[in-house]
Amino acid sequence: MDTLHHTLSANSVRENRTTTTQNWLNKMEAQSEFNRYGITSMFFLLIGIFGGITIAISAYAHLWQITVIAMFTMLSLSLMLAVAPMKYILRVTAVTLLLDLLILMLNAVL
Repeated sequence: MDTLHHTLSANSVRENRTTTTQNWLNKMEAQSEFNRYGITSMFFLLIGIFGGITIAISAYAHLWQITVIAMFTMLSLSLMLAVAPMKYILRVTAVTLLLDLLILMLNAVL
């Protein structure tokens, strides 16, 4: 009986962690839907400036890097212009910014 109780409590803790993560993501997406216009205008500036700096500083020597940066930048900007759901905009913008940072660091090291 004691083993069953420990198993059930371990499963409930695991479920609580997933539920907390789900609730946090849902709250963030709901807040971002409410503040859509402020967030998208901020993302327009961040994506445009950061993508331009990445290409200007480090990616001009490699065509594949320019292609990847331009593709992800245009994808995120197109989602914003198309008024896509904010969960897609948030995720694609985060991937785009991380990719720009990765390419900047890759070219700084090499």
